[in-house]
Amino acid sequence: MDRLCVSVKAMEMMNYYRLILLICLWICFQSQSAFACRYNVRETGFIDLGSGPYFFYGYVNNDTQEEITSSFKQISNAALIDCNIRVEIINIDLQKDHPAMKYLSLWQIQSFPVAILVSPDGRSLVVPVKKDNESFEKSLRSAINYIIFSPIREEIIKKVIETYGVILLIEGENAQENVKYRKVAFSAIENIKNQMKTMVKYIEHPPVLISMKPELFSREKILLWSLGLETDVTKPYAAVFYGKARWIGPLIKAEEIEETNLVKILSIIGLDCECGLDISWVGGTLLPVKWDQKRQAQVARLLEFDPENPLVKLEVNRILKMGSSSYPGVPVMFSDSAMKSDLVSDGYVIDEKKSYLKVTLYFIIGFVTLIIIIVLILLFKAKKKAS
Repeated sequence: MDRLCVSVKAMEMMNYYRLILLICLWICFQSQSAFACRYNVRETGFIDLGSGPYFFYGYVNNDTQEEITSSFKQISNAALIDCNIRVEIINIDLQKDHPAMKYLSLWQIQSFPVAILVSPDGRSLVVPVKKDNESFEKSLRSAINYIIFSPIREEIIKKVIETYGVILLIEGENAQENVKYRKVAFSAIENIKNQMKTMVKYIEHPPVLISMKPELFSREKILLWSLGLETDVTKPYAAVFYGKARWIGPLIKAEEIEETNLVKILSIIGLDCECGLDISWVGGTLLPVKWDQKRQAQVARLLEFDPENPLVKLEVNRILKMGSSSYPGVPVMFSDSAMKSDLVSDGYVIDEKKSYLKVTLYFIIGFVTLIIIIVLILLFKAKKKAS
């Protein structure tokens, strides 16, 4: 009888311990969910956090016909309404002190009307809006379409909406080099594909590779310019895009196109948005594109939340501002010393240890919870015996 009682008590103790273990595991998982950001970096890439826009400056003077000036304003504003490009028409005779007058001096322009496209970092590009033997309206519409549409940009937009992200490989003159770097890109994609299984949030499709061949360069002049490639491209380059056609990380040139570098940049896209991020990186550098309501609705459906919702913007902006000023593990192993300096000074890599602070926090929460539960159970048992 005594043995039976001992056996029963032993079984009760085992059941208590099993219960403790199950409760602790549940608490640990719940604490991780409670403290984890509900967004990953890819999702924040679809949210407008105040990234610097492009500017489309149209220049006229007192000699410009009123009809042309009026058409300039109406057509430009209507065509660029869903773009990250702001429009301003400037009369150089009436607005001599306008800040954008410096671009006229830079390009030494004397003939009007004319337009200049200015990037968020201040680089400029002349956009011809008047052609011989063609109406001004037709020439202007053609020029604006050239700015906001191109085959590669449209493909990038399509893929960043549907997939994890995009590696853009700008091919050079050497065919063997192009084959080599395509293989490197595919290896990086495969690496990320394997990592996706353990990421904080589920992403259905892995990154994709888009190759831009030299014969497309003339049609992709705006894309190349937006990446800072304003001269003839002879060597391969690689860039990574995600979210709302945002360029993340540096432009990687030729011998620096390595699997490790690509993987480190791509890995950021799948991170929890609270893992210690520089808000300027999450904002990325937007390509000049048209992002209409149809695309916005598609993104909202796939993400299961509306990136344009003011409350979503407020929440994500608050979360990112609470983060540290670094991205863990972004590549700094570049041969160009100037590029190295830019990467370090911009805060791309400061302290990798900060990305592990949340793991430590989860462990502490779980451990403290375990102690509390054990104490409560022991108190409960002691009270039960006393009664």
